[in-house]
Amino acid sequence: MMKREYDIDQLVERFKKKDKQALSRLISIVENYPDLTKEVFTKLNSAGKKSYIVGITGPPGAGKSTLINMIAKNIVDQGKSIGVVSVDPTSPFSGGALLGDRIRMKNVILHPDIFIRSLASRGMVGGLSRAVFDICRLFEAYGKDLIIIETVGAGQSEIDVFKFAYTIIVVSVPGYGDSIQVQKAGIIEIADILVVNKYDLGGDDILAQLEIMLDDASDHGTGWRPPVVPTNGVTGEGIDELVNEIWNHKQHMELSGLLDQKKKDQIKTKIIELLYYNLEKYIRENIASEEKLDEIAQQIAELKSNVYEPTEKILEELFKRLEY
Repeated sequence: MMKREYDIDQLVERFKKKDKQALSRLISIVENYPDLTKEVFTKLNSAGKKSYIVGITGPPGAGKSTLINMIAKNIVDQGKSIGVVSVDPTSPFSGGALLGDRIRMKNVILHPDIFIRSLASRGMVGGLSRAVFDICRLFEAYGKDLIIIETVGAGQSEIDVFKFAYTIIVVSVPGYGDSIQVQKAGIIEIADILVVNKYDLGGDDILAQLEIMLDDASDHGTGWRPPVVPTNGVTGEGIDELVNEIWNHKQHMELSGLLDQKKKDQIKTKIIELLYYNLEKYIRENIASEEKLDEIAQQIAELKSNVYEPTEKILEELFKRLEY
């Protein structure tokens, strides 16, 4: 991607005046140019308000975007503002967001207190973009009361969102292989709220199965039993109850001290990610260029070497340079 020129000082000043276009530009910077991210947050130098972050995940076709549409309307009707990060599968050709969830959220996208951004997953394991954390911090500095992260409903991504959100909502729907959905123990274990969307299409069975699974599950010492909320994202049925459960869980997290711990864990995750990123960048720029890696790969492919020996040599060179 060709690097664009940005006047970050000007963008930050406009951002502080609640300029939506400046927010959009800064999101583009932290998404596409990680080397500029430090400069952005150094110049922002503002903690903003303490936003509450909710993760919503579930299988494709579960109606997550429609559900978020209704949640967002409910939240702004309470006088609050909301930011949405919708993590899409990545196009293998362009690297951009493929599904364009903002189209499905057209009823709320123009509201002044709602900001929605689709984000490409860039093919990462779990489908979560490395920029999600930074975008959430931008939303927080902008003054959003609630932030929603919507993930692709595929594999490890449902687990990965656990690192970024304080309340996890797992959405199921009737007719999507109910028994298969509810048997995903890993998904059930991360859920703070369970939603049976499109409940009018025959959701009694899956709701009952979820309740049975919860009876057998451990609360992992949190003292919270996930409620099961039937909803209809089109008509809005169950949305009031769902939003109330979000606030109930937020209160539980605050009073139990779990929210502070979650925030610390989130920061530690980001620190490790930055260490990995900067170490890889340093190695590629100073020790193992693309040409050198190609040469090593060719030797390994021809069975003249193995992956361990050149890796050890690269590490030895790294430690030598860092005076380790």
